[in-house]
Amino acid sequence: MRAMNLRTIIIVLAAAALGGLALMDYYSADSKKARELSEIQKLQPDVQPPACFPANPHAKLLAAAIKNDQRAPESLNDDVVRRTAIKHDCIRGNNNATVQRLVKALGPQALPLYTEVMEKCPVVKDQYPVYPCFALDALGFDGSKEAVAAMEKALTNKDKARKNVYLGALFRLMASPGWHTTPQLAAMLPGETDWEAKELLIEQIRAKKDPAARGDLQKAYGTETDEQERGKIKAALLEIDNAGRCVVEDEGRGEDGNCRYVCREQNLRLKIAKQGPTCPLVREAPQQNPPGVAAATAVPPK
Repeated sequence: MRAMNLRTIIIVLAAAALGGLALMDYYSADSKKARELSEIQKLQPDVQPPACFPANPHAKLLAAAIKNDQRAPESLNDDVVRRTAIKHDCIRGNNNATVQRLVKALGPQALPLYTEVMEKCPVVKDQYPVYPCFALDALGFDGSKEAVAAMEKALTNKDKARKNVYLGALFRLMASPGWHTTPQLAAMLPGETDWEAKELLIEQIRAKKDPAARGDLQKAYGTETDEQERGKIKAALLEIDNAGRCVVEDEGRGEDGNCRYVCREQNLRLKIAKQGPTCPLVREAPQQNPPGVAAATAVPPK
């Protein structure tokens, strides 16, 4: 009887040990990764990698993640809407959660895949999806120095057809911690030839209001020939010294008879009838629309 009880105890302990090992394996990093990748693949089980994707063991997974994150085809039937969506998603991304899941699951081993898709997949005018832009998202989500280097390489490609990829790389690089200081961004302005890239740079510079950027901004202002960009750079300088106040973006010209102000901290735009030959460059932000203010509207999201 004792022998039987001992044997039973041994069997139970062995079973418990095996169960514990199985449980440990289930929660191991490799098992979690395998389940995550399987779940991503099941989201779009029939998708095949586009011809431009490299021969990579994870190409089908990336194709599935992109397919799952794409905008619905019926939402892009209008040509203007489609072009706007393409530009927005390429430059600023579209919260592609499945791509982000994939990047987290695969880790650094998939960086060559994202890089090659970004560099080699074509960008066809008004054609969606734009695979290089999804690859930019993947590189941005990764955020490693290797991913940053890949996006920096994209800045060297000035092909007009790939302009949105260039702008998207710039936007994501500026969001990468430690990439460039605000003065370094300001120093890029004189050498930048694309007005949309300048707008992205100025947007980031104005958000920081960094006094250290004043010298580089003044240099950029002195060399800028485009009237609109000069106005934006001047606004950046004004905001450094006028925290909480509203500033003009046209150097005070008010050519349509109205003085227009941006109050960034209050998220407002003001339009006020012009009273003299020029508009004051700065004004106090209103608590509510004061007399003479024709409009106070929210600053549209970038």
